[in-house]
Amino acid sequence: MEWKLFEGDKCEFASQEWYVEREAAHHLEQQGHRERLIEAHKLVLKAIELGAKDAVDLGCGDGGMLSLLKDSNIDSWGYDLAPNNIKHATEVRGVDARYTDFNNDDTIEYADIAIMTEVLEHLEDPHGVLKDLPSKYLVASSPFHETGEQHYEFHLWAWDVSGYKRLIEGAGYSVLETVLDNGSQIHLAVRN
Repeated sequence: MEWKLFEGDKCEFASQEWYVEREAAHHLEQQGHRERLIEAHKLVLKAIELGAKDAVDLGCGDGGMLSLLKDSNIDSWGYDLAPNNIKHATEVRGVDARYTDFNNDDTIEYADIAIMTEVLEHLEDPHGVLKDLPSKYLVASSPFHETGEQHYEFHLWAWDVSGYKRLIEGAGYSVLETVLDNGSQIHLAVRN
């Protein structure tokens, strides 16, 4: 199933202004989030084995995934709309993270792999974003236990496992592998 958790087309929680003062999200150091990032990293490595040459992390947070990719021998970079995340990613993790709202910026550099861990539930139009995504491979994750009645207060969407697969496949991807880990669903998909 899929649940839209906000009314109308716009939500303040999705705006760049809302993220300006947010603290950096150190997911790589947080139990639960760390395991999810490690599982997602494994799926990125599988996409590399399938021939992907580079990766972009859309919603890269403080650069946790990008730091895991440092030893992968591929170019990787990311985008985030929280300045504190970008500062930590560049100054502490030493990764290529750029400040922008990738959802509203037509200068984004895309890659063979698009990584969107814990991102789609924060977007006003996740369906449109995925349909327009030019990347051949997608590694995406989202909580699978949220519903229309019970969810994180700042999420705009919620999906169970079958609903998230429908979201991805409805955008023209085929899901190759799904991992369920500590409340998160993590999918590797390839563009049809």
